[in-house]
Amino acid sequence: MVTVSQLRVHQSIAGYMFEGPYSGLERFPGEEGLYAVISSDGKEYYLLDVGYSKNVKSACQRNPRKSCWEQYRRGELQFSFLRDPQFTEDMYRLALDEIRKRYRRIPCGKVTK
Repeated sequence: MVTVSQLRVHQSIAGYMFEGPYSGLERFPGEEGLYAVISSDGKEYYLLDVGYSKNVKSACQRNPRKSCWEQYRRGELQFSFLRDPQFTEDMYRLALDEIRKRYRRIPCGKVTK
C-alpha cells in the first residue's frame, strides 16, 4: 500500500486564508484561532458556521451547534481553521465579525448586527 502525503490546502473566506477544508480534525491545532464548518456536496461548498475559540480543535469536537451543522449539511462535513501567531483575540473577533457580515446566510451560530 502506497502512502500519499496530504498537502496543506488553503481557502479564502472573506479574504482570510483558512487552512483546509479537512474531513477530520487531526490537523487542527489545540490553539487559539477561528474555525469554519463547511459542507460539500462534491460540486459546491457551503459555509455552515464560523467561530472563535482559545482551542479550535476542542471547539469543533465539543461544539453545542453540531445538531445545527447536521441539519444544514449538504454532503460531507469539513473543517477549516485560521491560526495566525500575530493575531490577538481582538483581531480574531474582528475577523469573525467581518466574515459574518459578509456571509449573512451562515445558518449556525450568532449573527452579528
